Amino acid sequence: MDQLQWLVDRAHIADLLVEFARALDERDWAGYAATYVEDAELRIGPEVVLRGRDRIRDATASERGLAQYTGTWHGSSNHAIRVDGDTATSRSYLHGVHLLGGSTFHHADGSGWYDCTLRRTDGIELAGGWRFVTVQITEVWHAGEPLPHVARPVDAS
Repeated sequence: MDQLQWLVDRAHIADLLVEFARALDERDWAGYAATYVEDAELRIGPEVVLRGRDRIRDATASERGLAQYTGTWHGSSNHAIRVDGDTATSRSYLHGVHLLGGSTFHHADGSGWYDCTLRRTDGIELAGGWRFVTVQITEVWHAGEPLPHVARPVDAS
């Protein structure tokens, strides 16, 4: 692969990862959906599996999804990107803060990583045409209130 194209592709994919988080936090559901191919799959741990761009958008925007929070902040860092022609994989670390009510001290947080597969599409309007085929969210720790898709810890007392 031409080294310049490889660098450009990595930059576009890093932009897509940032756009993914921006769209979530700004409640830009159309922009969020645009980061996925039509037949995409989103997995959040083993509990949640959503298939199809429209289903992913609708579930994420619903009252059982991010709409239940007064605000969110999704940080994505340490983007490890591997490009192979028109497909790619990425792992990026995440930290998500989900505000509950009016106080910034009342929140539900999760951290871990996103493992993604991507495909170059015909579109160039966003991230050089790169879109998510699969997004696997693996959370390794939680803080604050429990997130709805995470089992509440058993009180050992």
